[in-house]
This record gives sequence, C-alpha cells and structure tokens, in this order.
Amino acid sequence: MYFFKKNISNSLYIFFIILTFNFIEFSTKEVIAKTFVVSKIEVEEKYNLNFNKLKVIDRGFKKAFEDISQMILERKDLDKIKNTQIKDIKKLIENFSILDEKFVNQKYKSIMEVEFNRKKLIKFLDSRNITISLPKKIDVFLIPILVNLETNNLNYLSENIFAKNWQSIEKNYFQITYVMPNEDVEDYLIIKKNLQDIENYNFKKILKKYNSENFIIMIIFKRKNNIKFYSKINFDDKFEIISKNFKDKNIDNQIDLNSMILDIKNDYEDNWKSINKMSPSTSVPIRLSVGSNNTEKSLKLENALINLDFVNSYNIEKFDSKMIIYKVYYSSSPKRFLKDILSYGINIDTSSTNWKIK
Repeated sequence: MYFFKKNISNSLYIFFIILTFNFIEFSTKEVIAKTFVVSKIEVEEKYNLNFNKLKVIDRGFKKAFEDISQMILERKDLDKIKNTQIKDIKKLIENFSILDEKFVNQKYKSIMEVEFNRKKLIKFLDSRNITISLPKKIDVFLIPILVNLETNNLNYLSENIFAKNWQSIEKNYFQITYVMPNEDVEDYLIIKKNLQDIENYNFKKILKKYNSENFIIMIIFKRKNNIKFYSKINFDDKFEIISKNFKDKNIDNQIDLNSMILDIKNDYEDNWKSINKMSPSTSVPIRLSVGSNNTEKSLKLENALINLDFVNSYNIEKFDSKMIIYKVYYSSSPKRFLKDILSYGINIDTSSTNWKIK
C-alpha cells in the first residue's frame, strides 16, 4: 500500500513538472514575427506581345518596398537602400495578393497587397545600420496660421491657402491623420490679438477647447516668395519646435504649393517616426509578476504582449505555486510600456523591482 501511494505521489510530481515546463515553453513568444502589410499598390503596364505578368508583379514588389521603407524609415535613411535588388526584396516578402486586375485600353492594371516578414525586414535593415520606426497611426490636431509679413495680415483656415490644400496631399505611407479646428470667431480673435508675438504664444486656450494631446501649431510666415514654416509639435508628450525656409516659392503656383506641403508633411512624419524607433539589439528587460492561480490575468497579459508593437519577445523566468514572473524584452521606454499596456486594461504596480499586475 505504501509503495502504491509513493508511486502515485511520484507520478503526480512528474506530471506537474512536465506541465510546468510545457507551460513555460508555450508561453515563450517571439512576438517580432509579425508582418508589415502594404495595401493599394497600383501597377500599370502596356498589354502587347512583350507583356510579362511576372515582371509586372516584380514592379509591384518594388513599389511596395518603397512604400514600406517610407513608412518605417526617416528620409535620411532611404538612400541607403534605394538600390536594393528585386531578388533581395523577394526574400523579405511573406505573402502577396492581387486584389483587382483589369485590361483597359490595351493596358493591364492591377492593385496589389504585399506582406513583408517583419523579423526578416528588421534584420535586413539592421545589417545596413538602419533602425526602423514601427508604423503607428496617429490623429493630430493641426492649427494652421498664415501670416503675410508685408501686410501684417492673418489668414486662418478658409483664408489660408495651405490649410485649404492640406488634405489633398496624401501618400500611402503617411501615418498622421490631421484634424482641423472649426471656423471659430473666438479662436480667430485670440490668434489675431497675439499676432505680434505669435511664435511665443502657447495656444493653451484653443488647445484646451479641443482637448488635444497630440497637436501641431503650424505658423507660416510669407514675405514675397520666401516662406518660413515655424512648427510647434507635441506627439506623445514629446514637445519639439522645427523651422524650415523655402525660397523663391510662389504659393499661387499649385506645383510650388503642393511641393511645400508634401515636404512639411514628410518632416512631421519623420518627427513621429523618431518617437517610434525600435532597436531589438537594445531592448529594455521588464519583469512582470502574476499570481500563479490567476489564469485569467496571465492570459490577458500574454494577449497584450503578443499585440504590443514594441515587445520583441517574452518568456516565463520563474514559475512556482505562488507567482509567475514574465521577462519582457521591450524596444522602447518603460514609461511607454506602461502607457501602451494600459490600453489593454492592464494596470501595473511599479513599487517593487518585479512589477505586479493588479
């Protein structure tokens, strides 16, 4: 009888040990193995005796690579990969699909969607000493002000040629969506009152009305054909001022106007990308503890870790009858981690070395 009980005890012990190690194994995730998806890739080719659909698809791959590069890289890094061969681009592609294709006026037209393997793409760029920025959409409140320095006139919203044409300049790689204020006499009078020192005005009264955390105050100074953009930018609590001058530009010329808007929008995109830079080689280790008897919290945490963009990977560092300790490798600041994971309804107590899931 004693021998029988001892065997059962040993068997149960082995069973729980195996279960624990399986739990640890299946809870170890390489989160970085997601894909980057580029949609709305339009390709057009003449349909004649020399038509080759495979070559058209290759052109679509090249356009998709250009789009994803502009989406995740600052402009200063684009030249480093502009001559990437199609054979190297294909190695980075996980999947693709032709969403629509048709023959019109002896032309073949198609719309493609291309998925890039995120892990392979990051490794490819890292080999060229390029750090990517994770693509992340953001809504930004934009206050556009045009000041004519020759007449000292204020042009706001409907009277501002830049504001009227702003939304018409769009690119597939843009991450920022701009929200304009309403035509409001009170706002106009506030700006008019502070026009003489507009660069130093804080705009708090207007921003508070629209409850805007992410914003750009875009002040444009015009003197003849010289245009200066003075921008106050606040993205994710990071404030910055940038200034840019354009010489010999005629704002009544649509080509000049569009080129300036595109240039400034690209500057704003670069600023947003700089905040979202990811470096897997310099990941910050974060330890999180959950009660071992609280399966619901563990599953909720793992679901969040799988979906958080800056989480490279995570594993269970310790498991016992009281506590599970997760080790998370995070490619941004701990402050951002706390903010991002809160969006999944997970509150964290940071009072001890191993942060606790509340």
